[in-house]
Amino acid sequence: MKTVLVTGAARGIGRAAAEALSESGMRVFGLDKEFLETSKNIEAIRFDLTDLAGMAALVASLGRLDVLVNNAGIQAALPIERYTDEARSRMLRVNLEAPVELIRAASKGMVERRSGRIINLASVAAYTAHTDLWYGVTKAGIVSFTRSFASYLGPHGIQVNAVAPGPIDTELLKNAQPERVEQLMRLVYTRRVGRPEEVAEAIRWLALDAPPILNGAVIDLTDGCFLR
Repeated sequence: MKTVLVTGAARGIGRAAAEALSESGMRVFGLDKEFLETSKNIEAIRFDLTDLAGMAALVASLGRLDVLVNNAGIQAALPIERYTDEARSRMLRVNLEAPVELIRAASKGMVERRSGRIINLASVAAYTAHTDLWYGVTKAGIVSFTRSFASYLGPHGIQVNAVAPGPIDTELLKNAQPERVEQLMRLVYTRRVGRPEEVAEAIRWLALDAPPILNGAVIDLTDGCFLR
């Protein structure tokens, strides 16, 4: 049985991904800083991703990891002039530094086995102007480090890819700046908000079924609100 760690698994895309992967026969560790309630076969881990120093020990305690899903992310929903040093630092820590450290820790065993898959959650925010500047910066950074790690780990048999959703029905979208949501909803082809389960299906495919040649890719799940 293959094993996967999904971060930010208490709700939204992370929870949907954890459930989809569990239903596909994987052993799932669902990590979140809050209590994880789920009726599915998911082993809950309470961990705060700002604790970078504790990540190596956390990953080691899980044993073999075949797949890592870096889903957890936060958004301050603030204009740049209202950002505090604390808000900026926390955003960078959770959205950028934490997934990089998790990849560093999880990939060690993958390199030894010459197999593994890593999926990162980017966003349409990586490619467009954003009302929350630092959130956009972190999502652009995820695209960048996805490609860097794919280049670095690819020779060892590891696939590193990302998905970039548009507006999805999650708490993050509900807490976003209204002007940002309105901007996106004017552009989506179906004129509806996406569902976490739709993103989860793309994550499941990348984790289990994507061909080995797919590496360093970012799959847009934007319903037309951004085309490239």
